[in-house]
This record gives sequence, C-alpha cells and structure tokens, in this order.
Amino acid sequence: MGIEELLEHAMHLPAKERRQLAERLLADLNESDEAAPTDAKLKALDRFLELAGTVHSDFTDVSSDKYKHLADVYADEK
Repeated sequence: MGIEELLEHAMHLPAKERRQLAERLLADLNESDEAAPTDAKLKALDRFLELAGTVHSDFTDVSSDKYKHLADVYADEK
C-alpha cells in the first residue's frame, strides 16, 4: 500500500480517528528526531576520530617500517 492509498483511507476516517492518527504520527516523528545525532554526540565522534592512529603499539607492520623495507628492496646486492 502506497502513501497515496494511506492518505485516501485516512481521509475517510472519522474526525476523532484522524486526530488520533495525526497525534501518533507526530509522536513517531518526534521520537525519530530524538534519535538523530546531537551536536554533543558529533563532537565526541570528531574527538574520537582525531585520536585514531595516535596510540602507541608495540606491533609493527610493513607500513610502519616502510622506509626500512623499501631500503632493503631497492638496495644494491653485492
């Protein structure tokens, strides 16, 4: 059932039921607005992303030692 059909059915409801339907739809809309990210949540996420990759790790990989590995690859063999 599409939106147009729902609206058509809603237009044929008694006035009291239309008001109840409208109130429920508005309440659902307000709840979905509350679930939207707030400025505080977005700022916390920005701060978290700023910290990404800044923590020390004892684990190394090719990308962290890339110059050593590149030097080994491109060094002249004797």
